[in-house]
Amino acid sequence: MIRYYEEKDIEQVAKIITDDWKIAYRGIIDDEYLDSLNYKDREERIRSKYQKQKSIVYVEEGVVKGYSRFGINRDEEKNLGELYALYIKPDERGKGIGGRLLKETARILKKRGYKEMILWCLEKNKNGRSFYEKMEGKLYNKRNIEIGNKEYGEVCYKYNLEEVIK
Repeated sequence: MIRYYEEKDIEQVAKIITDDWKIAYRGIIDDEYLDSLNYKDREERIRSKYQKQKSIVYVEEGVVKGYSRFGINRDEEKNLGELYALYIKPDERGKGIGGRLLKETARILKKRGYKEMILWCLEKNKNGRSFYEKMEGKLYNKRNIEIGNKEYGEVCYKYNLEEVIK
């Protein structure tokens, strides 16, 4: 079941995000930075923004297995929706949860009046990029971002929301 996340989900979401970073970005982002990530800090960050953020979760039998956070594009192009974050519990990957969350995110953004959505992905994140391309994302832009005092390349994918939700 996909639903908007609730305060009771924060602890599970924090664990999913932290674990996903440590696994997905190992070998891409500096190990020292990844090793410094912890559940408590992530939980506090999520809790501090809980009232402002509308995110969705994929839940089975009370267990959160995936998470999506989205909204208006944070860059200049305010006519685009943006998928800010999509995380799947590491042992639940490959089961279609990411695709379902991406499609539901697209439906919600379309209801909000957007025709297109973007998302940013680390350039060296081969698994993430493969997934986003499989979901019909088209390369749209590039930039560098700073994580833990180091710079990393990011690529942007753009989606036509009508195509995503069919």
